[in-house]
Amino acid sequence: MISWAVFAPPVLAKQALPEMGLDPAWIAMQPTILFTAATFSSMMSAGLVARINPMRASQAMVLLCAVGSAMIASGNLVLVALGSALIGLGLGPATPASSHILSRVAPRQLQPLVFSIKQTGVPIGGVLAGLASPPLMLLWDWQISILIVAGACLAATIITEFWTRGYARFADPSIKVRLELAGPVLIALRSPILRWMLAGCVPLVIAQYALTTFIVLYLQQDIGLSVITAGAILAAAQASGGAGRIIFGAIASRWMTPLATLLMLAMLAACAAFLTASLTESWPLALIYAVGILFGAGAVGWNGVYLAEAARRAPGGDVSRTTGAVGFVIFGAIVIGPAVFGGVVELVSFETAYAGIGFLLLTSVFSFLRTMKHIRAETS
Repeated sequence: MISWAVFAPPVLAKQALPEMGLDPAWIAMQPTILFTAATFSSMMSAGLVARINPMRASQAMVLLCAVGSAMIASGNLVLVALGSALIGLGLGPATPASSHILSRVAPRQLQPLVFSIKQTGVPIGGVLAGLASPPLMLLWDWQISILIVAGACLAATIITEFWTRGYARFADPSIKVRLELAGPVLIALRSPILRWMLAGCVPLVIAQYALTTFIVLYLQQDIGLSVITAGAILAAAQASGGAGRIIFGAIASRWMTPLATLLMLAMLAACAAFLTASLTESWPLALIYAVGILFGAGAVGWNGVYLAEAARRAPGGDVSRTTGAVGFVIFGAIVIGPAVFGGVVELVSFETAYAGIGFLLLTSVFSFLRTMKHIRAETS
């Protein structure tokens, strides 16, 4: 539900923003606001998860997304900005809370697969945004489409109360919730392995949101597809990423090391970004779908494997703080990435922006190679 709330507004941008008096290219500002809020809320996650228990924290995050989506549906620019910030506040602690639970109960050798299954919630939300939101907009309007997202988040909040009560014993009211900006990040940066892992994930994050935030607008504006077709291609890309997270999680658990899997995915995403930059109106629709599916597999499929490996490498076993630090870096990349991508689109073109993503992803390849070198040095 959190993921649906995050991805729905960019899908509807071409129709919604002109009604607010803005050019659709301004959609870059919405994720910037959202992920700025997520950056800071992720750094409060360790105390929040421990104080109110991880399930209650997750439930509160979904409720924030319900309220934020309802505010975006108002169409008022101030409320849209505030609603985007609320969704960001809900997104930030979601991964540390779920990672806190799973790292304690999942067998170590299966954690890449288990974390990958958990992370399929992100592309499933993207599939809902791509497949459900445009038809709902055409049936009613974009505001009703967003309000349905808000209603779904509210329903999820109510339904999860059945499970949340069972986690009350894990709450510790003596824990203080505070904003830890430097501490968790510095802990992560002291580890050479985590330092290079963080460097490797930044281009993948930017590539993921270059796909999910802009691809529908790009396919409508430059390739001439309808919002329904463009949304369906996004849904196919997200579905590919969701299936990929499970497949690549299984591969990283059984046949390849997690870092080798991440290296492969970075190379796959780079190839897909270059292909996306090459799209024209003359390309067959089936081939455009294929590029979207390839892009989704690489740029979306990495997350579960990455989080499992980061949790496994957490200094002193402090998973909440380590994943909070990872979240801080990820959300920081999302704040900067879409804004820069949107600027390149405005100044040059979508083609140049996606080609730039391809070259940026090559730095992920280098970073993961360096990570593997440090792991070999530690184990030798």
